[in-house]
Amino acid sequence: MKLVQTLDRLKSFAKVENADKKIEVELDTMSAPKLWQMRDGKIAEVHTPFTTRAKELADLSRGLRSKNLTVDERLDVLMNVKWTVNEFNHALSVDIADLCDREADLLSRGRGEAFLDGARKRLVTLFQEFINTPAFNPEAERFRAKKTLLFDIKDMHQVRGRIPKMLLPTAAAAAAATQDVQ
Repeated sequence: MKLVQTLDRLKSFAKVENADKKIEVELDTMSAPKLWQMRDGKIAEVHTPFTTRAKELADLSRGLRSKNLTVDERLDVLMNVKWTVNEFNHALSVDIADLCDREADLLSRGRGEAFLDGARKRLVTLFQEFINTPAFNPEAERFRAKKTLLFDIKDMHQVRGRIPKMLLPTAAAAAAATQDVQ
């Protein structure tokens, strides 16, 4: 019985760790500069306003998830998060700003880490939702779940010979599907 409990606990830890790694990879990908090939064959790294914004949000997210900050450093991160989300008039922004204020108040009263753990998890979750919203972070649009077709309409000419005729969409259905995806 103890072995099963240990395995379940290890599974749980691995699931959390994998989720954190996935978030980290997503943040890095959003904030990575665009790579453009020049005429001479060299690759240029281009930081667009969108990737710069994603980098700022990624840095704030890492600050929120960091566990080894002093009280002053944590208050500085909370203040920057609050200023960032207050740029937008949205319910999500208000919730995040309220959680930042609440945590700052509790920190100033000297509350312990264990007392703040639940509020911090909620704040990190809401801020991750903020980062994944294209209205606040345009780079997040690339990661949004889109309706996927059996195959890409643009590549239909390559696939036509390999798919039975009854599975191919008509021209009208292909146009409608393309509009739904966009």
